[in-house]
Amino acid sequence: MNTKNQYVPFLLAFVILFGLFTGFGFLFPNVDWTWIRILICVVIVSGVIISWSLIKNLHWVQAFCEVGFGKPDWRAVAIALMLGALLLSFFPIYSTLARVPLVLQSNWLWILVGIITGVGMTEETLFRGFVFNFFRGRFSFWRSATYSMFLFGAMHLLLLLWLPLPIAIAAILLSILAAYPMAYLFEHGNKTIWAPAIMHTAALATNLFVIPQEMSVSLSLLWIGMLLISLLLVFPAGRALFKEKFYERLAT
Repeated sequence: MNTKNQYVPFLLAFVILFGLFTGFGFLFPNVDWTWIRILICVVIVSGVIISWSLIKNLHWVQAFCEVGFGKPDWRAVAIALMLGALLLSFFPIYSTLARVPLVLQSNWLWILVGIITGVGMTEETLFRGFVFNFFRGRFSFWRSATYSMFLFGAMHLLLLLWLPLPIAIAAILLSILAAYPMAYLFEHGNKTIWAPAIMHTAALATNLFVIPQEMSVSLSLLWIGMLLISLLLVFPAGRALFKEKFYERLAT
């Protein structure tokens, strides 16, 4: 299949996968959140691999590697782990300064499984391994990340349905900006999802804690600010480890 003819099956596959991603939660509202996320992970990751295999005319094993499940560059993973640790330090610092105990959910480990599978792996496979990766085969880093940003940001418009308006708007703006550092980690991580999946998982760490209702808005906005700082630090960290300035990557 030539390059131009790949756009139609790519867009069709994305629409179907996106519909499945957003629809499962509505179809099974009474099923445990983590089980739904595990199911979504299996369906979406399998769908991405099958779609990539058909679009690119590849064996499914090669498609599995090409959509982000290969061997990562340790430097990208190191950046994600370092910034993830920085993010997690927010909770004890906030708890100490605000003099408010932040207690882990009783089932925090099970919630974490759902975040890793349904958010970290699923969203990064779909938006970096499939969407960004598809455009990157045709365009520069900047254009590819921007095209993927529109789709990634559009998905987060759904947050308007269930989050308080200030948090939803801040989270949508963050998702738009996040498309670039996440794509940067994907590409520098040897085109694998591992580094951005670590960052994406850390971004939802607030779900692991019992947050008092009266603090939910203020703490969430502070957390989004921390996320923004951490994402922006991806680029200087990348420059230090990869010896490459950000604008050099934009031009290629």
